[in-house]
Amino acid sequence: MDYLLPILTGICLSACTGFRAFLPPFLIGLVQRFLPVPWMAPMFPGLSFLAQTPVLVALGVATAVEFAGDKIPWVDHLLDLLSLPVKAAFTAVLTFRLIPAGEYAWFFLVVALVLNEGTTVTAHTGKAGLRAASTATTGGAANPVIGLLEDIAVAIGTVLALVLPVLALVLLGWLLYRSVRFLFGKRGGNEGRIAQTKPSLWFYRLARHLSWVWFKIYNRMSVTGQEHCPRQGPLVIVANHASALDGFVLGACVSLPVFIMVKREAFDNPISGWFLRKALAFPVDRSKADAAAVKTSIKVLQEGNALGLFPEGTRNPRGRVRPFKPGAIRLAIRHKAPILPAFIDGNHLMNPPHTVLPRPARLQVAFGPLIDVAALLAEGKTEEQISDLLYQEVTSLGHRLRGEDVRDFSDHPAENGEAAATAGAGPSSSAAG
Repeated sequence: MDYLLPILTGICLSACTGFRAFLPPFLIGLVQRFLPVPWMAPMFPGLSFLAQTPVLVALGVATAVEFAGDKIPWVDHLLDLLSLPVKAAFTAVLTFRLIPAGEYAWFFLVVALVLNEGTTVTAHTGKAGLRAASTATTGGAANPVIGLLEDIAVAIGTVLALVLPVLALVLLGWLLYRSVRFLFGKRGGNEGRIAQTKPSLWFYRLARHLSWVWFKIYNRMSVTGQEHCPRQGPLVIVANHASALDGFVLGACVSLPVFIMVKREAFDNPISGWFLRKALAFPVDRSKADAAAVKTSIKVLQEGNALGLFPEGTRNPRGRVRPFKPGAIRLAIRHKAPILPAFIDGNHLMNPPHTVLPRPARLQVAFGPLIDVAALLAEGKTEEQISDLLYQEVTSLGHRLRGEDVRDFSDHPAENGEAAATAGAGPSSSAAG
């Protein structure tokens, strides 16, 4: 028992350290200094040095810097890269300080070091993986929320590890199990409260500005033809589709809020499902004519907003443009909404299939002159003729940017074996893949 309790406490504190390098020792010092637990001081005398004023001040400053930096997307990845040696060093110090002296102290010290360092590295790796998944699915905008939840969990876990280590270990295991199942499972994003998440304009604007900064710096994005973008809707924006981040690219380049129609499968994960809904995306079931998606699209146009469509129906990993699905722009024609053609070049290199983090490929975005659907209908143009004209405008923009023909008439299978949207299924055929 002399060694069991310190080892259990060390495992719990090591798990907390894997998430935050400085918060656990800072909290230990605060508890020792201001909220002394009667049995803790004699049980863990080696931790008393953390309550000294110079140590507390230094840990407090480091904790504040870590807290702030962890809430800034992409800075948190840099912290993850640099902080692992610090975490490993603190875990070693913690282990030496926790294990009491005795005849077999060396044996339990070795056991504790293996367990504690392994726990720290595992927690750190899990945290870094979670951030990478969040960055890939949300562009980093959800990272501050995840970081705050981690802060709360680490604070509670650290205090419990000191006063009730057995309970802390049980809760830690249960929380880890539930978190992994929830955050990485393909369920929950289209169910319950997540599915009822309401779109948020302030959240969209935050994501839009962060996306703009990221694409400009990381992908050296350049934009031409923005003078063609109207300042008020209704508006339908039509572009090629080669990346899961195409919606963020379009949103970053247009001042109007852009509601993007995205395949339902992208909402399965609760993180991406919540974020996409907050950022004005809405799901569409591509296997059928989705009445709910049609209703949402109509509401977007009626309220004078922009609707983003990718009429190819799925991503083209070659970065070219397949013929548009029949019926893809039916809503724009039915509501006589002007159409803004666009082409994104470099998106197939930035986020090819199966990549976790976006690559620093150079992006070029071009917008063409507005297509006046009402005037074309008045001239007697049919839906098919307007769709052909739109395809010509989008591919012409691509030819101008890339210097080659970007049309793709090859018989290419749908990405990842997914069934392509049914032709003539209305807006479901223009969902983002």
